[in-house]
Formats: sequence, C-alpha cells, structure tokens
Amino acid sequence: MAATVWLTVKATVIWTVVLLSAAIGIVLSQTVFNTDEAANFAARQDKSGAKASEMPLEQADVFPRPIPDPLLGLNLTAYSDDGYGDEEVRKDMNELAALGSTTVVLVPTWYMDAPDSDTIQRQDGKTPSDDSLVQAMEWAGESGLGVVLKPHIDVADHTYRGEIHPRDRGEWYRSYREFIRHYADIAASQSVDMFVVGTELKTMSPDTEQWREVIREARERYDGPISYAANWDEVEQVGFWDDLDAIGADAYYPLFSGTGRAPTLPELVSAWRGIAYHLRDIASHWERPVVLTEVGYPSQVGGASEPYDITDQPPDQALQALAYRATFKALSGSGWLRGIEWWSWRADPSPEERTEIEYSPEGKQAQGELALGQWSFKSGQG
Repeated sequence: MAATVWLTVKATVIWTVVLLSAAIGIVLSQTVFNTDEAANFAARQDKSGAKASEMPLEQADVFPRPIPDPLLGLNLTAYSDDGYGDEEVRKDMNELAALGSTTVVLVPTWYMDAPDSDTIQRQDGKTPSDDSLVQAMEWAGESGLGVVLKPHIDVADHTYRGEIHPRDRGEWYRSYREFIRHYADIAASQSVDMFVVGTELKTMSPDTEQWREVIREARERYDGPISYAANWDEVEQVGFWDDLDAIGADAYYPLFSGTGRAPTLPELVSAWRGIAYHLRDIASHWERPVVLTEVGYPSQVGGASEPYDITDQPPDQALQALAYRATFKALSGSGWLRGIEWWSWRADPSPEERTEIEYSPEGKQAQGELALGQWSFKSGQG
C-alpha cells in the first residue's frame, strides 16, 4: 500500500513539472520571440525579396559580424608594380609586429584620369600587382599579423578623392563595383581580417542605395567583416552604416588651434576626448563599433592643427610623438573602439619624398610612442 501511494505521488510530481515546463515555454515563446527585433528579423528582406530566414546565415545580417579585437597597426602603402613584393616588405612586417601591431592595412590603389572621369583602372608603374599584394599578405601571416584590405582610388592629376565628380555617376559606380569585386575576391581567398569597400569618397557617399549595392556585391564574395573609411568630416553624412560591420573613420581631426606655441599633452588629450564622445554617440546610434581606419600626424610644426595636410612648416618630431601619446591616452579603454590603424608606413619610399616631415613614424620619436601605446592598448593599461 505504501509503495502504491509513493508511486502515485511520484507520478503526480512528474506530471506537474512537465505541465509547468510547457507553460513556461509558451510564455517565453510569446514574450521573447514576439518582440520588435523578432518581427523585424522575420520581415527583413534582401534586395531580391528573399526573407532573412530563407537566406544563408552570413547574408541575413541580423547582427554585425564581430571585429577582431583590437585591430592595431599601420597602413602600409606601396605605389609601384612590385611595391608589396620586395623582400624589404618582409622586414617591415616583422618590425611592425615587434611594435605591438596586430594587423597591417594594405592599400592597393587604382586611378581616375581626371576628377570627372567615369572609369577607374590600374595605372602601370603605380598600382601594386596582385601577386605582390598576396605576397605581402603571406609575409604578414608569417609575422603573426592579420590583414585589413583597404583598396583606394586616386586621381592622376592629384585631385583629392573626396572631391571627385564623375560625369555619369551610374557608369562610375559600374566601374567602381568591378574594382571592389576584384579585391573582395582576393580578400576572400586570403581570409583577411576586414575588408574596406571605400575610402574618403565624400562627394559620392551620399548615394546610399548605390553603396548598399557595392556592399551587397562585396558580401557575395567575402564573408568577413566589412567597413567603409569615411573622412573625419564625412562620418555623419554616411547613411549606410547599418549595412556594414564597423564604422570606419579616417580621424584627421584638428586637435589644436593655438598659434605661436606648441600644444601641451593635456590640451591634446582633452581635444581627443571631445572627439571620442562624439564618435561614441555615433557608434551607439548605429549600434556598430568604430575602427579608426586611419589616424596620423605629419612630423612638422602645426601637425596637430592640420593633421590632414602636409604644409611647408619645418620638421617637429616631438610634436608628432606627443600627438601619438595623446591619442592612445584618450582612447585606450574605449569599449566602442575596435582598432586604431595609423597612417602610414611606406613599403617603397621614393627618393623625392621629404621623410622628415611625412606621416611615417619610422625612425622617429613617434615610433617609440607607437610601440608603447599599442602594447598598452592591448593590455588594457592605456
């Protein structure tokens, strides 16, 4: 009799647990999944009309792809056929890694003949070959560096890329998409850490739908994180950040407007913190992290006042180093920031360059600040 009662009680308890579990499941299904985000996910469609639930996971774009954290390093530039394939580049990769870099940014460049041209093409003698680009990626891997691929366009007459005005914008985008498809294929074949679909194209970036198409075609080829590198005065006008995985900023923000004296470290840090609050708000609005796809200071007097330009002022290594220190001091520990990529380090410097006032920190006081800042940033002690 006692055994029978015990079995009856046990069965009753089991069924009670089962019923409670079912009830909880029903409530959760109605409260967790019946949300605006779930409704948006179910209703979200790509350009072809396919529902997100019917799309491959990597194209559903429910959440931005994660950015390898942190992306720290330099833009390694090359402006010759074999610019990235010279054996010296292997040494550059080892040196950049020793400075605490986690990545290197490669910037192969194609050209427009004039600011109103409708086509973009390689330029013999200036555009690095694909073979040399892939070689540089292999050397980066050997040095323990990840790769960000950020193809650029320039204008043959030296017009700034942010001021181009093609005669036929539709034809220009057709040519531009071909350019981006080419490098997206390379990015995919080499499994780069991030692909950047455009840089500082301020007069073109208001064409939001055209850029969504550029991004869509890039994602068809490359399934890693994608960004766009907006100039410092362009970030707010970009309307397609929600199609990307990170907000890229070429952060040549003026830090000092004083005349007749050099800025102090507290002044530069204060200026950067004001900029950081602004970038943090943009990141929050778009729900995307920020990567400084470029930041840099020429090693000359006034380099923190007009960091976007090289002037006729005399060299000033100390000011460049101070600006590096201020940048790391102001930005380290920022949760919205996933990387700082400095401009720049030359793979194939030409004899006519005035290296004493150019952006590169190589062999200057800023090189030490770069190493200290990157190692501190990685350790969270900046």
